[in-house]
Amino acid sequence: MAGPTNRRMPLSCEPCRERKIRCPRNTPGTGGSRGPCETCVRRGVPASDCIYLRDFAQRQPVRQPSSENANHEELLDRIRGLEELLRRHVSDSTSNPDNGACMDGLSLSSAPGNLKSAGPGARITSAEAAYLSPASSSQSSIPTIGTLVRSKTGHERYEPFSSVWSSILKTDTVTNVLGAEADGLQVESEIPIATKEISKEDLVSLLPPTTQCDELKNVYSQAFAPLWHVLHDPTLDEDYSRFRSDPSSMPLSWVALLFAILSVAVTALDEDGPLLQDLGRKSSAAANVSSLTSRYRSAAMQCLDADHYLWRHNIYTLQTLIILIYGMNHSHGQSWALLGLTRNIALSLGCHIDPENFGLDIIASEERRRCWAGLNMLYTIQNTALGNIDATQIQSQVKLPLDVDDDALVSMADVPPGPGTAPSQMSYLLHKFRLYDICSRITIQLFSQNTVASYGAISALDAEISAQQDSWNIKYLVDSQTSNLPVHHAIHLNVLFGYSHQLFLLLHRPVLMQEHSPEAPARYTTKQIMDSRNRCIDSAHALLGIQRMLDESAEFRPFRWYNRGLGSFHAFHAAVLIAYICSTCYDLQVDVIQTLRRDLTDTVAVFERIAASGMSRICQKALPVLRKLSQSAPHFSPVGLGLPQQEINALVGNMQPQQWLSPSQINWNEWDFMIDGNMPLAVPGA
Repeated sequence: MAGPTNRRMPLSCEPCRERKIRCPRNTPGTGGSRGPCETCVRRGVPASDCIYLRDFAQRQPVRQPSSENANHEELLDRIRGLEELLRRHVSDSTSNPDNGACMDGLSLSSAPGNLKSAGPGARITSAEAAYLSPASSSQSSIPTIGTLVRSKTGHERYEPFSSVWSSILKTDTVTNVLGAEADGLQVESEIPIATKEISKEDLVSLLPPTTQCDELKNVYSQAFAPLWHVLHDPTLDEDYSRFRSDPSSMPLSWVALLFAILSVAVTALDEDGPLLQDLGRKSSAAANVSSLTSRYRSAAMQCLDADHYLWRHNIYTLQTLIILIYGMNHSHGQSWALLGLTRNIALSLGCHIDPENFGLDIIASEERRRCWAGLNMLYTIQNTALGNIDATQIQSQVKLPLDVDDDALVSMADVPPGPGTAPSQMSYLLHKFRLYDICSRITIQLFSQNTVASYGAISALDAEISAQQDSWNIKYLVDSQTSNLPVHHAIHLNVLFGYSHQLFLLLHRPVLMQEHSPEAPARYTTKQIMDSRNRCIDSAHALLGIQRMLDESAEFRPFRWYNRGLGSFHAFHAAVLIAYICSTCYDLQVDVIQTLRRDLTDTVAVFERIAASGMSRICQKALPVLRKLSQSAPHFSPVGLGLPQQEINALVGNMQPQQWLSPSQINWNEWDFMIDGNMPLAVPGA
């Protein structure tokens, strides 16, 4: 009996088998006993857990039944039952998910806890985990989603239902039993990436002085949080206060988040403000912003690296990366690789599963939903700009974040508040989320196919954008007759309308191009072309007005960082289309021509002011182009621009539409060549 049983027994110890890693397979010492294997010693696994099932089989006396022998046989039966159950990939559970599997009479079931307040739990040994006989497997309750596992250091990991041990042993949706495994992972043995050890004290020392750090954190809350509200403000304030009192009390991943916040906050500083001058040592404001942003981003990644973020993470890790990517997008940096890493970390944390499945409190749940929504927005933007190169869809039923203010979450910590009619801090992000979805569909239908979209499809997308605009007016302006709209809601409304007009230009641009592309076969009627032209004129006029208002209004001064980037990029698109329309459309009415000429002249002045600050690469690059386009004869006419009609047609018509999706897609060398031939433009700051 012992011989056949021994041949079926695994050679590796149980902890190594669980993690599917190499086991040294220690040979028995004096008396036939083995010590813990080297892998378990290095990972900090208790010696009592490092067991070899072969030893149990070898020690069984043959034909001499005893209570000890019976216990060994029972253990083997349980293990065989467990392995058989895993092979069948059990995927269903009983109707009552609260009934927990028992281990020798010890119930593992408990009510789902609050992840933030849960403390480290006792580790379940491999020997204890082996209990589950085939007879009892049909009666056990197995969660169909998975569990959140939290380590002693506060790192989290999502274990899906198919995971070997968690699917059988744990019915809690949030548990702490595997903390030692996450904390004991060794770099040299598990991850083939060398990391430089640096202490938390050294990393904290990279922060600016406390007073300046306070100011930058406040700048973030005033200038960035309203437009990228992925953090919960009261929680951030509480964490920051605790950090100020005792820096050692906050984990490295949170210190990384603070550096990420500082890295975007410096981009919103006034070029002539004292804070930027105190923090930087460069000769210009733009150089100071670039240097400080790079410094704080690097420090954030150093903190994550010191926290070993490549294999252990928490919500702070994810928030850090999302904010870093958002800042990189607005500074026209490349973030595709980092975005893919962040997406996988979100999956590792289980953010693709709605947090209500884990029994988290409402604030922790909303933090996860905001991260998942924000990450999907960033991914959609980047993927669209790259031509929708990744069609992979992650199956997810995560709810959108609640349309409520942060304070409402605090006051109703256990009961989700219902949506209100007035706009909240989250309204803008939710509306923008829908616009990015429309943008993605525009690029798929118009830019990613060899066939030209029908005008019916264009009209349907146009109607969707218009419906979104109507919903904003209802949401934001319904009560504006009795009270002034708060500044953060006013900026929300202007940015939303600005982006919607950018979508109108993208949507109707192909129709506009047909009229003056003789080599292209006619696909749209004269009326359709006229309708699209009028839509482009209206949207371009509105976009330029929004850019001018954000530049001139004192109340929008904290948000000038947006106008230096995307706001001016969209305005540049509008100005180029205005120049194209004026140079190619001979039937425009005089009053329309005068309005467009005024728009173009005023826009050049706005670009000059922003470019002079040295804080906007887009304005510096676009200004020479706009100056050339706006050079007009005394009487504005289609042939009165600084460029002949055929050159403007080539300038606009030959540009790939994808270039208008993101500032990072613009090829400025193309503009230089088409405007001045082989003589590149002298661009300030190029």
